[in-house]
Amino acid sequence: MTFLFRKLVPLLLLLLSMSKVHAMSVLPMYLDDIVHDAAVAFEGECIGNRSEMDAKMGVVVTYTTFKVTEVLKGKLEATHTIKQLGGIASGQMYRLPGMTTFVEGAPYVVFLYGISNAGFSSPVGLSQGQFTIRESAGGKELSNGRDFKDMLRPEAVDRLPQKVKKGVQQPLSPLSHVGLIDFKQMVRQLGGLAP
Repeated sequence: MTFLFRKLVPLLLLLLSMSKVHAMSVLPMYLDDIVHDAAVAFEGECIGNRSEMDAKMGVVVTYTTFKVTEVLKGKLEATHTIKQLGGIASGQMYRLPGMTTFVEGAPYVVFLYGISNAGFSSPVGLSQGQFTIRESAGGKELSNGRDFKDMLRPEAVDRLPQKVKKGVQQPLSPLSHVGLIDFKQMVRQLGGLAP
């Protein structure tokens, strides 16, 4: 009981210390809500992960650094580092349900909440704000693992790029990947962001 108590107290303190507490749920979000809730959003490549014990909180944290190739929302430098709960350090592993991880060398489009008082930042809606980019026969495309049809409000379909609109209107097939250029155009249109 004492061991469990010692492990839970730092986590509870961390959650209480956050300036903006966001529910750790996996409720499906619409893409325009992901864009709206993000403090920053960018396309970039993960260039490093480093885990260590956070001395203040007494829990393992992971720092992930990105080389930013394009800012979609907010203001960022050429590199951006986020701090998240979890990881492996000092022989201890902390893994939270829904915790996002990033693979070094992999490209992403990431939507992040603001930074908490304790320095933490995480993707909006957990993995919903983390889109992995891959090369395909038609060029670069991305996905966060959900069907884009489920992420778009019906009234938003008319404003979509033509290729995406066509995919959304196919009733029997899921739309699991979208072209990167079309996606960035959608984000700007749905979020009311500058081109």
